[in-house]
Amino acid sequence: MSQKKLLKNSGIYSILMLLQKGINFILIPVLTIYLSTYDYGVVAIVIAINAFLNVFYLLSLPGTLNRFYYEFKDDQEKIKKLFGTIITFVLFNSFVVTGIIFLGRKWLLLPFLENVDFFPFMALGLVSVIFNPCYAIYQSSLQARQEGVRFGKNNAIFFLVNIILLLTSVILLDMGAKGVLGSLAITNVIFFIYTLSRFRKYITFGIDVDILKKSLKYAFPLIPHTLSGVTTMLIDRIIINKLLNTSLVGIYSIGNNFGSIVFLIASGINQAFVPWFNQKIKDNDQKSIPEIAKLLIVFYSVIALGLSFFSKEVIMLITPKAYHASWIVIPCISFAFVYHGVYYFFASALFYDIQGRGNRIIPVFTILAAAINIVLNITLIPRLGIFGAAVATLISKFLLSVSLSFFYNKFVQIKYPVLYMVLMPLGFYIVSLLSYMPYFDVYHFLSLKIIIFVVVLFLCFLHFKKRIKTLFKQKRIFH
Repeated sequence: MSQKKLLKNSGIYSILMLLQKGINFILIPVLTIYLSTYDYGVVAIVIAINAFLNVFYLLSLPGTLNRFYYEFKDDQEKIKKLFGTIITFVLFNSFVVTGIIFLGRKWLLLPFLENVDFFPFMALGLVSVIFNPCYAIYQSSLQARQEGVRFGKNNAIFFLVNIILLLTSVILLDMGAKGVLGSLAITNVIFFIYTLSRFRKYITFGIDVDILKKSLKYAFPLIPHTLSGVTTMLIDRIIINKLLNTSLVGIYSIGNNFGSIVFLIASGINQAFVPWFNQKIKDNDQKSIPEIAKLLIVFYSVIALGLSFFSKEVIMLITPKAYHASWIVIPCISFAFVYHGVYYFFASALFYDIQGRGNRIIPVFTILAAAINIVLNITLIPRLGIFGAAVATLISKFLLSVSLSFFYNKFVQIKYPVLYMVLMPLGFYIVSLLSYMPYFDVYHFLSLKIIIFVVVLFLCFLHFKKRIKTLFKQKRIFH
């Protein structure tokens, strides 16, 4: 895939991740009016638990599509068997795991549902998590085939269906948290049916034992890595709910949604970066990879700085007073996800190793990062409240990206500018701390932040002037 296609697919994936996964952010002005802080906290808890459960439903198998597609792409029948084997196995596994969880909910779920009823809230969550894996695998297959436009259309339709159902249930029917979770459950059922109808001609249903063994061998070492990644991202909600209360989970989630804009953009770009990276390494053409990494890290840092400087004013403008305290977590959360973007670059090199050596290294550090994150959350939340959860996320993401920087080049020879990648976001973060300064005049302080942000933008433009011009020239080719 050329850099032009990387740029195009990055744009598609990033925008659509903002639409689909960023739905809570986009709907903040509506949801915060019709949902109490408790309702918002309930939704956040159920979605967090769903993310944990999803690890055991998918078993990291979608990642094998991106990796093995390039090994099998000259044999269309084998590709059909690859897709069919994975989706058949995941379907079977989904129903088995759901049965185990439902029957054992007293021990497996209820300890994590402090102040949140299993019926109807978590039950609706289970409906979503059982029907979503098929659609996730179908979308992963489109990414592997680099069909960004079709991927985008599917996600756009998913978003529209979900948002229509959500607005109807929350505004017209006044169903609160049940409306949010119910609309998501119905959307996942609809797209489960859609996936089976659309995916049928691309797959051979059934299980090819050899392909399944090869896929599971590649995927299993990633399960601890995926689980620890989810832990680092979402365990803070569960701990806040346990140590503080559900309403504070709702307030924290608003700030986290703002900071997560960086994550949504970085994840969208990474979805296009991974197949491009794999092709570049396979063609022994690594020269452009470090330059792309430098540019993207500064891009993420600029977005994080903008969120740190201006999201307080936005939150106070679009949400009720009960949610205003949420701004305090945004600088830490947004720069935590900048470091998550840094992590993506180092992890791509380790994931490329088809022999699984790199896959065995990554879980060691992601598990350590998750453990550090849990300890920091338990230590800091009682002392600093929701701000402590944000600090814990930033520290654990920073340590994870730094640790991987020592190992990434043992399997793929790429000359990443490691110090630049680690220290540049830190410099931006130090500037972002200006947002915590006490002030007497809101307008003068806002003007100061605007001036500083514009100066930073100008300096970044000067630094990447030639690269930016090249990318704009490539963009014109798309039209």
